[in-house]
Amino acid sequence: MPKAELPETRPLAIPIGPRLEAVLEVAYRARRAVLLEGPTGIGKSEIVRRVAERLGVATVVLDLSLLEPPDLVGLPVIANGRTTYALPQILPEGGAGILMLEELNRAERYIQQPALQLLTARRLHEYTLPEGWVCFAAINPETADYQVTRLDRALRARFMNLSVCADRAAWLAWAQVSAVHPAIVALAQSHERFLDDVSPRTWTYASQVLDALTPAEVADGALLRDALGGYLPATWVELLVAGRDKWSGGLPFDVRALLSEYRPRSPLALELQGYRERGQTDRLDELTTRLARLLQGPEAGVLVAQKQLSLASFESLLADLPGDQRERLQDALGHNATATGLVDVTPADLLQNYPGSAAEKKILAWTADPLKQHRAGLAVTALRAHLEQQARTTDIRKSNVARTCLGQLLPQLRERWALPLVETMKKLGITPIRPQ
Repeated sequence: MPKAELPETRPLAIPIGPRLEAVLEVAYRARRAVLLEGPTGIGKSEIVRRVAERLGVATVVLDLSLLEPPDLVGLPVIANGRTTYALPQILPEGGAGILMLEELNRAERYIQQPALQLLTARRLHEYTLPEGWVCFAAINPETADYQVTRLDRALRARFMNLSVCADRAAWLAWAQVSAVHPAIVALAQSHERFLDDVSPRTWTYASQVLDALTPAEVADGALLRDALGGYLPATWVELLVAGRDKWSGGLPFDVRALLSEYRPRSPLALELQGYRERGQTDRLDELTTRLARLLQGPEAGVLVAQKQLSLASFESLLADLPGDQRERLQDALGHNATATGLVDVTPADLLQNYPGSAAEKKILAWTADPLKQHRAGLAVTALRAHLEQQARTTDIRKSNVARTCLGQLLPQLRERWALPLVETMKKLGITPIRPQ
C-alpha cells in the first residue's frame, strides 16, 4: 500500500520582537541561512539589524528588486584568455556579519538565481562568503496580496523557514524610544487590532506627518484628514482626529527611561522634584497616565524580556510620587500577566508548603511595604494564570495541600490583590481551606 502523505502544515507565525531575535541569534551562530516570510512593512530588516548590533557584527542589506546582475555577480573580466568576475563592492570580503537579501521572491529570475546560490552554497562564481558571515533573506507570503515567484519546496528545505508577523507589544516597546508621535502610541495602547490592517512602517510614516504639523495645521481638521488619509484608512484617521485635543508630547524625556534609569538624585529624579516644587501637577499627571498605559499593556512584557524594566527604578520612582499616582502605577504593573517574571515567587511556591516558607516571608514583607505591594500583585497575577490552566484546575480542586496554602495566602493580601484571586477561585470551583 502506498504510504499516506502527511498534510503540509504551516508553523505559527513568530512575532517580530525578542522571541524572533533569540531564534535569529541561534541561526547566526549555526551559520544557517534564514528565510523570513511575512507581510511588507512589519520590520523584518530592522530586526535583523538589531540582532547584528547585539551580536556585535556588521549588517549589509541588499534590496534585490533594485539590482541588475552585475550588481550582485560582478562584471566579467577577461585576463589571460579566461573570464573572471570583478567582486562587487557590496559583498563582504572579511570580518563577520549578516548579509540581508530583501525581496527575494519579488526579484527578477536573473537576480533570484545567483541570490539563491549565495544563500544556499555561500558562493557566487569564484566568490565565497567569509566564514564570519551568514545570509538571511526576506520574502512576502505567497498569497494573492503579493506578486511573487513561488520558491521550490526542495529549495525551501535548505533554509531555516520562519513565518513572522507584526507584534503590537514589541512595536509599542520600540515606539516608546523612537520618537513616535504620542497620539499614535496612545492609539496603539488602546486598540488591540492596531496592526491588523496597517503595517508598522505605515504608522511610522503617519507619525512623521504628525510631527511636521504646526499647531495651526493640527487645528485644521480638513488638512489633518487629508494628510493622514494618505497613509491610513478613514476609521483610524477619525480616531486620531477625535483625540487631537489630548495629544501630548510635553515631557522632555522618554517615559520608558523612568523604568530603567530612575534613581534618587538622578537627573530624572531632579526633573520630577522640579515639577513638584513648581506645582506642575499637569506634568505629573501626564507622566502617570503615559506610564500607566505602558505598564498595563503588552509592551511591559517586552521591556521585562529586554531587561529594560527594573523594579529598583520603578520603586525609586514610586517613592517620589503622590500616593494616588503611586497606587495607579502599582495597579497597572501588578495586574499585568506579561510582567510576572519580575518577581521570584512562583505559583508552585504559593501552592506547596507555603505556610512558614521563604515565599510567605516575601509576600508578608511586600504587602507591608507601600513601595513593594505590586510585587505581591505580580505573584498573585501569575498564580491566577496558573490556576486557570485547565490541566491543573482539577488537581488543585482535590488537593488539600494547595487549598490550605490558598487559605493561608488570602488573608495576607491587600484587598486589590485578594479580590481578583477570590473571583478566579470561585469561577474555577476551588475552595480554600482557612487556617485553624
